[in-house]
Amino acid sequence: MIWLIYFFLNFLYYKMYLISIPSYNRYNIINTHTLAMLEKHKINSKIIYIFVANKTEKKKYLETLDKKFHKNLIIGKKGLKNQKNFINKYFEENQDILFIDDDVKDIYQLENYNKKNRTSNTKKPLENLHKFILDSFKHIKEHKSFLWGIYPINNPYFMFDRTTHDLRFIVGPFYGIINRHNKDLVLTIDEKEDVERTLKHFVLDNIVIRFNNICINTVYYKTKGGMNSKDRKLDALKSAKYLNKKYPELTKLKLDKKSGYAEVKLIY
Repeated sequence: MIWLIYFFLNFLYYKMYLISIPSYNRYNIINTHTLAMLEKHKINSKIIYIFVANKTEKKKYLETLDKKFHKNLIIGKKGLKNQKNFINKYFEENQDILFIDDDVKDIYQLENYNKKNRTSNTKKPLENLHKFILDSFKHIKEHKSFLWGIYPINNPYFMFDRTTHDLRFIVGPFYGIINRHNKDLVLTIDEKEDVERTLKHFVLDNIVIRFNNICINTVYYKTKGGMNSKDRKLDALKSAKYLNKKYPELTKLKLDKKSGYAEVKLIY
């Protein structure tokens, strides 16, 4: 009887949501960053799927990953948009999926929020990641949305204690979707695929949801491997211009970033 209850509880746990981690040439980093973070939050390894580019990459990951991750180590496609589109087809429709990059060190929640004096804002490690994920999917279902995300900057000064339902950027390293096999959601660009995803969902559903009191610790554009295996600045400019041309009423080009990377500002 006990084993039956255990089986049933585990079945419910797996059906709640799955975690997808696309990874390329980061077979060491994924261990010290994202997988370590998920283990710290006691996330069951059986719901974690790691997607790699080819057989050569899979061999490297098999040599470094704990054996408990081997079963859900999947060969997908090379290239970020190709991999994300592959993952979309790999999982069933209506499946709740949390996407996480392979170099996420930690996740934080805003505390001591002071709207009038933001310099006093502070953050702390998220207390219960599993509960946050469940609550996030519950929230978007209640509001008939299919995409949720978190605040894109790891800085409590800019964060705020409000959940938004309008057009806000849903950053790529950490977001959740209710999976749909919809041709209108197929990604077409590698650079700024997260901006494209945000826009596609908003055009289709007229809503994306962002929890602006939550952020992650990750490094954009600098971690070795992944998309950073090549010079991204030219691709960023091309993608920014492409998105602005395709969605002129929803975007503005921003070319004066100190980083040198062209950005797309969403209009809301």
